[in-house]
Amino acid sequence: MALPNVTAFTALTAVGATGFIANSASSFCFQVVVASIGTNVVIRFQGSNDGTNFFNLQTSDNTITANGVYGYAISGFPCLYVRANLISISTGTPTVTITLAQDVAP
Repeated sequence: MALPNVTAFTALTAVGATGFIANSASSFCFQVVVASIGTNVVIRFQGSNDGTNFFNLQTSDNTITANGVYGYAISGFPCLYVRANLISISTGTPTVTITLAQDVAP
């Protein structure tokens, strides 16, 4: 059975990307916790094979319209690095906290 590896990114309070972390799995899960939302926030998940040039891991961005906890499963992308990108904030001063869970061999 694979053991989960969980990494927390620095919380985002303005538009911009988290730092990137090394990815050891082709399937992983982003957990997004949003607090103090105004109208909405838009999140994009990205991957890279060189840590410089990032591509989108999904075909569309994720618009969140309420405070809460959200999960996004990504599979089939064996990239070396991953990050999250807060694309836009529509009103308010939200805090977006993101963690990444990966399956790693025991």
